[in-house]
Amino acid sequence: MDFNLSETHLKWQKIAREFATEVIAPEALERDRIPLAKDRIPWDWIKLADKAGIRTLGVPKTFGGAEESILTMCIVGEELAAADLGFAVIMDQCWKMAHLFKDAMTAEQQQKFIPSFVSNNQATTAIGITEPDIGSDHQGYYDGADIGMKTTAVKDGDSYILNGTKRYISNGCMASLYFITARLDSSKPLSESGAVFIVPSDTPGFRADFFHEKSSQRLATNGCFHLENCRIPASNIMLGEGKLIELRSQYMPGSKAEAAATVLGVGRAAYDYAMNYAKERKQGGKFIIEHQAVSLMLAKMAMLLDGARLQIYKAAWLADNGDKDARVQGLIAKVQASEAAFEVCRLATEILGGAGIMFEHPVEKYLRDAASFLHSDGTNQVCSLRITNALSGMNSAALYGF
Repeated sequence: MDFNLSETHLKWQKIAREFATEVIAPEALERDRIPLAKDRIPWDWIKLADKAGIRTLGVPKTFGGAEESILTMCIVGEELAAADLGFAVIMDQCWKMAHLFKDAMTAEQQQKFIPSFVSNNQATTAIGITEPDIGSDHQGYYDGADIGMKTTAVKDGDSYILNGTKRYISNGCMASLYFITARLDSSKPLSESGAVFIVPSDTPGFRADFFHEKSSQRLATNGCFHLENCRIPASNIMLGEGKLIELRSQYMPGSKAEAAATVLGVGRAAYDYAMNYAKERKQGGKFIIEHQAVSLMLAKMAMLLDGARLQIYKAAWLADNGDKDARVQGLIAKVQASEAAFEVCRLATEILGGAGIMFEHPVEKYLRDAASFLHSDGTNQVCSLRITNALSGMNSAALYGF
């Protein structure tokens, strides 16, 4: 059992850390407070991330990407998120879809979509699943015909006609390429009727509506958009009709680990800031780190972060090696890392005392950001139920999903 990172892992960690330190960190707090979501989109950072190879980290080498491992993406995601979670989420959405570029697209689809994505240095991807009536249901704990996905796909000759509304979509209304889920038959569960379609943002009938304003991940957008008689070539369907479950379960086994790594970065940033503050702030005649109450909190923070990182790396390694346990271990990593990061950020605000809620310190931002992952990428309650079902063998469907 070797816990050392490879030369490649260390190379990308260095690239990401320098990018986070030199590009993101100096402006993250200022940009976080820009009032409107549309004005906060960091298009300039996306271009710089492309130049550094970060945007196309998961794209196949044959198309000009790095085609890096899931573990590498987790390492890079943590580094970026330590400077700003929102930007890390923008990149992670691109990496998640890059798995589909590589493994789930046909050769025809690859030639049709990947070169244009790579050549546009501001292009991002998004997956459109969540709707006004479907949130936790699509995470895989439940698979009934009454699941509230209302987006439909109707076959019409050599095309499909898509109609529906998606909301809360990460990179929604700013992405260039969307992977849209729809139902072929609303009387059947998603395991039988769900499908995924590749939809460029300039497709007639695709209408971006608005950006949700929010308190967390403020540099990342969550958009609402509509599909209105959106005609999609039949060649744009992924894997085929009724293949949503197969697509999610077999082609994105490391998705939860990647998400977990980003929120871990927020916790790490909060811990580092609180540690430095505790070594500089004096109360009661000594630095507050010398007070046992503060010292115990810092020790707890370090243990929570280290445990979460080990779980993330384990889940990512299993996914990279094609192990069937990768999906349930990814679920564990997501829940563990998000709860650890939130608790670490909460403790950081306690260590700073009254200063913890002041804008001149970043800790209040860390706490806001960490809170988002208690539900983002699946609520922790639903993820935990899926973990139990998977470990007990009660429900094989509990393994599917991102």
